[in-house]
Amino acid sequence: MIVLLGIAGTERAREHASATARLITAMDPAFASALTTTVVPKTPLHTLHTRGRFALPSVVEMLRELRIIVDEARPTDALFRTNHASNYLAIGGRLPRDRAAILATIDSAIAGEVTLRPEWARGL
Repeated sequence: MIVLLGIAGTERAREHASATARLITAMDPAFASALTTTVVPKTPLHTLHTRGRFALPSVVEMLRELRIIVDEARPTDALFRTNHASNYLAIGGRLPRDRAAILATIDSAIAGEVTLRPEWARGL
């Protein structure tokens, strides 16, 4: 299962994160990963963004969204990764076993204590 951080924009990020966690819980996948929304020129999302109808969350806001998902999702035993090139923070582990360590890493990233992938190094 793959989820997409930031796709609900800034206005519905919290709602999206909690709903995503509920979906992970309900589906109980063996594997779950997160990608990060990128506004690509000449796409419908880019058009909405340039017209002010979609606000892409900041990096910290997307990390907070990721934190909510990890904190609230209750799979039985899922390999969890955010190692895709679109992500600012590459993490991995098993949920629920490694939840505390994953949350600690996300918290450190939010606090600016962990180096994030630079914008130029991110890709689709």
